[in-house]
Amino acid sequence: MSTPLTYAPLQVPEDWTPEQALSVYEYLTQMSEAVWERYAIDLLPLVRPDPSAQGSAQPDLFDPDDELPF
Repeated sequence: MSTPLTYAPLQVPEDWTPEQALSVYEYLTQMSEAVWERYAIDLLPLVRPDPSAQGSAQPDLFDPDDELPF
């Protein structure tokens, strides 16, 4: 697996009209959906890694040999 990329913080222009901001938002939403439709199978392991590969996600909360308190 490759090293994750780091990006500079995005700067959104402060002089956009609400209509311009909505247009950019809608375009980016459509782009995101198109990328997901095309690459979902490849992206799933990156977005949701296999928990068994990293060990148990939930540690054991109780020792099965402990006495029950009731």
